[in-house]
Amino acid sequence: MGLIDKYKEFKRKRLEKAIIRNQKLIQNPKAIKEDRAAAIDFFKTHENPDQSVPALLSRFDYSLEHGINDTREKESAMEGILSFKDASLKPIVEHLQVSTKIAWPIKAFQAVANQEEVINALESCLNYGDISFDQGTVDKNFDILCYLRDYSIPDELSAKIFHFLDDHDERVRFAAVELLLEQKEPNIPLKLEKFLLDESAENTRIRQSVLTGFAKNAWKVNKKDFKQGAITNGFAVNKKFIVVSTD
Repeated sequence: MGLIDKYKEFKRKRLEKAIIRNQKLIQNPKAIKEDRAAAIDFFKTHENPDQSVPALLSRFDYSLEHGINDTREKESAMEGILSFKDASLKPIVEHLQVSTKIAWPIKAFQAVANQEEVINALESCLNYGDISFDQGTVDKNFDILCYLRDYSIPDELSAKIFHFLDDHDERVRFAAVELLLEQKEPNIPLKLEKFLLDESAENTRIRQSVLTGFAKNAWKVNKKDFKQGAITNGFAVNKKFIVVSTD
């Protein structure tokens, strides 16, 4: 091996060590803040997005007690991620699928992706399994459903969201209801109708939201299950079997 090749090999190994060292610094909330800031700057200038973007995204996985420093570091990491533009899309999606801290990564993704890409990315991160004993994943499902509410989603995705109407967590059920009330899938009224007569304490705010949604959208109810007249909470079924406000 000639001198030039040896020098190139030396530089390659030194870069590999620098990447590993700076990755560890970014991921360490107990590191000296100046060192962590320098590590973030390292990946902002490192030109390989497959290495830089995941490293910068890892800074979003924890929060510092000092709020100002925490925000500054995250904003710096965000700036670095966005500088890679489209090249950051794949690493962000991969990060979203494994992390439960998704607020900043989603903000980054929304800045570089189109609406369809955002919807697909969010849907791919939903967990439809039995996760009742995994609070982090439950919270993640809740967050994703809240983010999806800002979008008009495809009917086939709305139909998949019906799954969360029976979730054990009231917040997830509520988020699913709020999302579905903003969509146009034709089976939504039928799926939400069960909440109209649900007087259980655990579904109080869900019921109120569904009552308001039915009245707002002038949705009809099933004649077999409802009679004309009052339901409750300021809403009634009129002669056309449409829920209307009585206030």
